[in-house]
Amino acid sequence: MASELAKEIVSMSQRRDRTSPLVLIVYSRSTRSRDIRNEQETMRVTAPIENGQLIFRVSFPAPTYTPIIGNNARDSDQVVEQTILDYDADNIEGAATCIEGYMSYRDKRDVMLFPVIGNGNLGQYPMSRWTLEENQSGKTGSRVKTLQQILSVLLVKS
Repeated sequence: MASELAKEIVSMSQRRDRTSPLVLIVYSRSTRSRDIRNEQETMRVTAPIENGQLIFRVSFPAPTYTPIIGNNARDSDQVVEQTILDYDADNIEGAATCIEGYMSYRDKRDVMLFPVIGNGNLGQYPMSRWTLEENQSGKTGSRVKTLQQILSVLLVKS
C-alpha cells in the first residue's frame, strides 16, 4: 500500500509529455517567399516536454538545395535531412548561442512568438516580436543574453 502511494506521488511529480504551446520564429529579410510560416525558410524554436524532460528544440530551415560533398553533388533523389537540435532546458545559454550563430549571418534579425492552435498550426498573428540589433564588436554576449530572456517566454506550464 505504501509503495503504491509512493509510486503515485512520484508519477504526479513528473512532467507529462506535451507539445510546445508556443513557437519562436527566427525570421530573416532574405526569406525568399516572405512567408514566415514556411518551415523551409525560418528557424523554429519550441519547448516541448518529452519523456518527462523540458527541452528547447531548435529546428533549422530544411535545405532547399543539393549540397556538395567533396567534389560531387549528391544525387537529386537523395533526401537531405533537416537539422534539429535538442537542448536541456537547463542549457538555455547553449540554445541562445545556437540561435545567435544562425542570426549572425542574416540581414535582419527578428524573433516572433506565435501561439500553436488546436490543429498544430501557428496562430494567425504573432503575440510578440523582437528585433535584435546587428552584431557589432562586443555585442554578441548581450544578444545571447537577450535571446536567453526571449527563450524563457517558452517556459509556460500549459
